Amino acid sequence: MHPYSRFNEGYHILTVIDVLSKHAWAVPLKGKGGNETADAIAEIIRDSERCSSNLQTDMGKEFYNTDVERLVKKGIGRRAIQSHVKKQHVKDFYAQRKLQVGYTPDWTTKVFKIVKVQHTNPVTYLLEDYRGKSVAGAFYEHELHRATYPDVYFVEKILRRRGDEVYVKWLGFDGPHNSWIHKDNVI
Repeated sequence: MHPYSRFNEGYHILTVIDVLSKHAWAVPLKGKGGNETADAIAEIIRDSERCSSNLQTDMGKEFYNTDVERLVKKGIGRRAIQSHVKKQHVKDFYAQRKLQVGYTPDWTTKVFKIVKVQHTNPVTYLLEDYRGKSVAGAFYEHELHRATYPDVYFVEKILRRRGDEVYVKWLGFDGPHNSWIHKDNVI
């Protein structure tokens, strides 16, 4: 990363990825010393309120010193991985994650059903959609929200009109679910 030091003003980026919840953190570090690296890892754990039980790092010396060892001994298991992984993977991760700042919520309007509660630490949930097809991955409790009105659906667009009825496409559903409803039911 030395050729890019003029672009990032001498900072290194510590990247932490929680593969289960697909959350990622990036912390700028002025140096790669043990104290600074340990402080950054502790800050991520403290601010995110997530505490992983496993930590995978490369063989870099910034992860193998007394400061990081002291932090890891507090209950996080660690194993080193070989750093022959292509750098393109990290680049692809950053390329697909565009930072969107706004005040609107970033959740789906689809309604899912909890099919299994996994008693892990923390507890995770397996979901399925309205067809009974399971959703890939597991979700933490704070990532789920109970549907206030599970029988209310949003209209994506009105396809046709016929007297007092309209033929609508439902948001989040495919073509076979299009249906005729009374025009007074569309808000």
